[in-house]
Amino acid sequence: MNRVLVPLQLDGTVPVLGARKHTLCGETMGTTWRVLCATSQACPVEVLRVAIQEELDLVVAQMSTWLPGSDLDRFNRAPAGTWHALPEPFAGVLEAAVWMADVSGGAFNPAAGALVNLWGFGPSPRYTDPGFKVPTEAAVQTALAHTDWRALRWDADLRQACQPGGVWLDFSAIAKGHAVDRVSRRLTDMGVRNTLVEVGGELRGQGFGLAGQPWWVDLESPPAAQGAHALLPTRVALHGLCVATSGDYRRAFTHGGAHWPHTIDPRQGRPVDHGLASVSVLHEECLWADAWSTTLTVLGQEEGMALAAEHRIAALFVQRECDGSLRETLTPAMEELTG
Repeated sequence: MNRVLVPLQLDGTVPVLGARKHTLCGETMGTTWRVLCATSQACPVEVLRVAIQEELDLVVAQMSTWLPGSDLDRFNRAPAGTWHALPEPFAGVLEAAVWMADVSGGAFNPAAGALVNLWGFGPSPRYTDPGFKVPTEAAVQTALAHTDWRALRWDADLRQACQPGGVWLDFSAIAKGHAVDRVSRRLTDMGVRNTLVEVGGELRGQGFGLAGQPWWVDLESPPAAQGAHALLPTRVALHGLCVATSGDYRRAFTHGGAHWPHTIDPRQGRPVDHGLASVSVLHEECLWADAWSTTLTVLGQEEGMALAAEHRIAALFVQRECDGSLRETLTPAMEELTG
């Protein structure tokens, strides 16, 4: 039997009778994107594809740590004490990221780029490179000295930020969600209101799919240990909702018998090791689903549940037990969606 999650209210769109589904896909941000559209009208597929790619390319040009010369790259390499006018999307993401850092006590940290790179999850060096070594404690402490987001001087009204010197911003835990939101809104502005947008596993559903049904998707579930029972699927109606999942089974490496996932606790300077296998978050905005899933993963189940409950975040925690089994816990806001 599946667990089924449904939104508490409809988003105002109406099902399209006789709709056909169109699928578009491509690559961005080192991953793939996919958009499903349900419409009864002739669908200008190539026009939509160009619009989608424009939105994704804008996010890359402004917020990529991998693209030399991006707005983010230029800010990171700027001299200490210099002020920089930021494009509106970049500024909005930075403002959201700083808010999340404040609320989470630094569990979410947009200035953790030095740590991300140190542990091999940034552009270079990569943990997959031959000869990559686990950082020493001295190297971790050196990187931590450059991760204070509070050192950023930020004027939200003027959309200007000051590089304090050596602070390396990284939007990897929020930019994909923002990209999903941008694509969804662009399509809505073009009159395409029934869509499912996915970038690298982050999804946003608007309106309805075929036959008047919402966009049904199964939440990503971590793999169970050999011999342990897998979790029952959780199916969600993405109707005016977004979902993002963070997990310790994605990009990771093993060294000296230890498992090092890509999610780093920027307060400690090391990848998380508290046994939380994954966190899935539902939210009306994919930017926030993306940021919250990372934040709660860093915090771990006990602290994460408390913060999620305080902010009424719908989240599903999956904890690894000592015997290799998986245990699920839902926040009160997620429980409400089970009907």
